[in-house]
Amino acid sequence: MKQVIDKWGKSFGIYLILMIVFPFVMPDEYYRSVGIIIGLHAIVTIGLCLVMGLAGQISLGQAAFWGIGAYTSAVLTTKYGLSPFVGLVASAIIPGLFAFILGRAIAGLQGYYLAMATLAFGYIVQIGITEWEPVTGGANGMISIPKVTFFGDSELSMYYLIWGVVTCVLLFSLNLLHSRVGRAFRAIHKSEIAATSMGIDVRKFKLNAFVVSGMFAGISGGLYAHYMGILDPQPFGLHESIKFLTMVVIGGMTSIWGALVGTVLINFISEGLIMMSEVIPGLQGDIDTIVFGAILVLIVMFMPEGLVPRLRTLYEKSQAKKAKAKAANLQSDQRVERKATT
Repeated sequence: MKQVIDKWGKSFGIYLILMIVFPFVMPDEYYRSVGIIIGLHAIVTIGLCLVMGLAGQISLGQAAFWGIGAYTSAVLTTKYGLSPFVGLVASAIIPGLFAFILGRAIAGLQGYYLAMATLAFGYIVQIGITEWEPVTGGANGMISIPKVTFFGDSELSMYYLIWGVVTCVLLFSLNLLHSRVGRAFRAIHKSEIAATSMGIDVRKFKLNAFVVSGMFAGISGGLYAHYMGILDPQPFGLHESIKFLTMVVIGGMTSIWGALVGTVLINFISEGLIMMSEVIPGLQGDIDTIVFGAILVLIVMFMPEGLVPRLRTLYEKSQAKKAKAKAANLQSDQRVERKATT
């Protein structure tokens, strides 16, 4: 934790200030709801960053874990009368078990084959949710899902609950990144062969990353279910998985902060497109899919490392230039002083 504070203390302080003041700067209920959705997505994308940026895996089924978590908590609370907090615990455990089973099954796959396997899993889950009508309500979905009571059930209390979870997930991930496990993940990402030769159990670490990512998505899904109060299978398909993937790639796959920044950017772009579609009818429909696809292609072509790592590199270069110029000025002043004394 000390390493995290030393390296990211300033960034984390800025994050906390922005997170705390946002609902007061934007007191409108609509913008608070946007902030809540951003928080829910951030939990998923931080987990996906662990899988893609650290473990070097490609997952196109993240929305499936999101849906499993949402329906787990919704079913337990509406059909069995359990507390929403019990449902939220289960919404982390059950997707984690699914992630463990899937991770063991596809442990030997890489690249496109891994992506196709996770894509197939996503389709299976969405079809299962749709067809298991006695439990999930099928295409009609579920209603009357109870709210989570956290110092009340207002929009503001839900906002701070969700962003409190985001903060815990963020701290856990940053701490993991700077631990022995994080170093093993980075070695795997650079070269699995080299990591294996160093004695790292590549399959074990990949599986761990996949399970943690699934649990994060499940927690977010459970919170989503209790925030919305209703559920249907539509949000848990490929479109949402591609959206999560775009958020991570834009921000920077190797950066936890990048996942958060990418989530914020994509959600605001999405909201902007919705507002524009109200003015320009031709933008209605799947225009967001086209825009996100175009952004993804442009980022991969011109900024493959992502936005946050690029900005960090530029900042470090500018600091290095300043330090070099300062050193040169100091040497020049010293020469002048020596000449003056002689």
